[in-house]
Amino acid sequence: MAFFIEIVVSKLAMRIGFLVFLFCFAAQTAMGQNTLKGKVLAADTRQPIHLANVFLSNTSIGTVTNAEGLFTLDHFPQGRYDVVVSCIGYESYVTTIQYAQLPLTIEVNLKPRINILDEVIVEPYEKNGWEKYGQFFLDNFIGTSALAKDCKLKNPQTVRFRYNKKENILRAFADEPIILENRALGYILKYDLKTFEYNYSSRIFYFQGYPLFEEMETERKRLLKRWEERRADAYYGSLMHFMRSLFRNKLVEEGFEARKLIKVSEEEKKRVRTLFNKRAYSNSSGRIVVNDSILGQGNMDSAQYYRKVMNQPEKMNVLINKILPGDSMAFAIDSFTAGLFFEDYLQVIYLYKQAPDEYVQANRMSVYPKTPVVSEISLPQKKTIAVLANGSYYEGINMISSGYWGWWEKLATMLPYDYKPPPRKIDK
Repeated sequence: MAFFIEIVVSKLAMRIGFLVFLFCFAAQTAMGQNTLKGKVLAADTRQPIHLANVFLSNTSIGTVTNAEGLFTLDHFPQGRYDVVVSCIGYESYVTTIQYAQLPLTIEVNLKPRINILDEVIVEPYEKNGWEKYGQFFLDNFIGTSALAKDCKLKNPQTVRFRYNKKENILRAFADEPIILENRALGYILKYDLKTFEYNYSSRIFYFQGYPLFEEMETERKRLLKRWEERRADAYYGSLMHFMRSLFRNKLVEEGFEARKLIKVSEEEKKRVRTLFNKRAYSNSSGRIVVNDSILGQGNMDSAQYYRKVMNQPEKMNVLINKILPGDSMAFAIDSFTAGLFFEDYLQVIYLYKQAPDEYVQANRMSVYPKTPVVSEISLPQKKTIAVLANGSYYEGINMISSGYWGWWEKLATMLPYDYKPPPRKIDK
């Protein structure tokens, strides 16, 4: 014991120096961990590609390659992000990278974009497509909110359309990033469009792509303040706000009320009618008798259930008036990811925002002025959605939103996932 103490005392200065060295080394390592470096080459020639765009989708973090095809992405945020590499004349490259597993460097090989002549012959682009569908595209892609009025599409000529009569689906395509000047929120948005589909039969609209946000520059302090206020207003009550609150299990604290919504459709009527015709009969007194086990599990009066279902309109919404906590629909997948899953539908009310006038005007039969905004979401494929702390979610095609979110969540109101809102101001 004496020997050990003597060694410690005699080496005290060295130990302090060693600890300082370790601290500095750890700090340098931590700083290096949030940087992603790489090289972009042409897949066919193996030559470096100059001025290729490299960015984290749905953020303001991006750069371009130098003459040697090299790039450095600094300030890689915590979480999981789609790293997108794009260049005109090449197919975009997308890979998902987590902050906790950042590689030292990556090599990206971009494939030349090839126009497939056969595809064009089978389903050609619409002649005068922008004249036919341009305003429809703007309304559904950019939106019809007040913010959308201050947005301008800089390169509409890059957007082309195809309409499939058999499927009754309109599709839009762009060979280069769509550039949107959003003067309402102060962003230049470069959107690498991958999918734009509108099904006229089901009235379901779906678009998917990889946006990069660039801050607009101004020295006008009032304009900067206006952008900050509008960004905060766009954020609170949005789907991003909901997902962030869900991840932290603070839906109620953040002003959201989620309730289970059951929709009884014509399919349930058909099911009940078929089973009724097979098993129902009239007894000696003329009353309808049904085997209780066939129409509904645990239903003690199936004949009554039959009458109830058959008397319902074609579609009926049954709202369970019980506010659901976040942990009733979300669970931890790992320390970085939450899983979202629920049956039927969710009705989501955000208490601290009233329905905008333009939304009320577009939905006069179902939305009333000066009422909180109401949205609905469903999981048609019944698959779990992975939700991250920044509000991003994966398997997004599995989730359908309607109501306020179906109208609001467009490019004009979109914010980057690295956006940090100010504290919410609640009007009393």
